[in-house]
Amino acid sequence: MTGRANIRGQKTVLMVDDHSPLRQILRDFLQSAFPSCNFREAADGAGALEACNAHPPNLVLMDKCLPDANGIDLTARLKIRYPGIQVIVISYRSGEVYVQRALAAGARAYILKDHIVTDLIPAVAAAIGVAPATDTGAS
Repeated sequence: MTGRANIRGQKTVLMVDDHSPLRQILRDFLQSAFPSCNFREAADGAGALEACNAHPPNLVLMDKCLPDANGIDLTARLKIRYPGIQVIVISYRSGEVYVQRALAAGARAYILKDHIVTDLIPAVAAAIGVAPATDTGAS
């Protein structure tokens, strides 16, 4: 877990996914559970690197398939540059090989998009060390 927070004490979560509607749904879903957190977005690997360089987040929610990068490879790059950043890889692609590659790259978890509603809130809470504020139906 990383203890970094912004000047107001907020934890920051960077959502990296090329689908804008999904980023908005994730933001709304997570904002209801973690209202004290700051949520930022990037649509691709370059945007994720830029966002992390400007203000390293506490947690990155990383899509495995980005238009300009493989999210697992990008996770490894981020973990080398910013060892304190937590990363959760999110993907539609199932399979133990993907999970193992993500964990080997330094990801904290690998969550299937089909299981976001049940698995994301507890994974985010564990990664940033903040209990969810409300029951979001994720239990």
